[in-house]
Amino acid sequence: MNGFMGDYGYGMMGYGGMFFGLLFWIFIIVLAYLLIKWFVEQNRTRSGEEKSALDIAKERYAKGEITEEEFEEMRKRLE
Repeated sequence: MNGFMGDYGYGMMGYGGMFFGLLFWIFIIVLAYLLIKWFVEQNRTRSGEEKSALDIAKERYAKGEITEEEFEEMRKRLE
C-alpha cells in the first residue's frame, strides 16, 4: 500500500509538510503578537505626551509668546 492512503493521511507532502505548516502558524502567531505589542506601545507613547494646560502656559511663557502678567493670570485660573 504505497498510495495516498498508505501514508496515514499526510498526503504527498508527508512530515515535511506538517513541519512547514507548523512553522507557518508559529510565524503568524509571533507576527500577531508583535503587532499587538507595537500598537499597545504606540498608545502608551501618545498618552504619555499629553501635557497639562499649566505646562503649555509655562512653555508659551518661556518662548516669549505671552507676558508675565498673562502667565500669572493663567496660572491663577488653572490652579
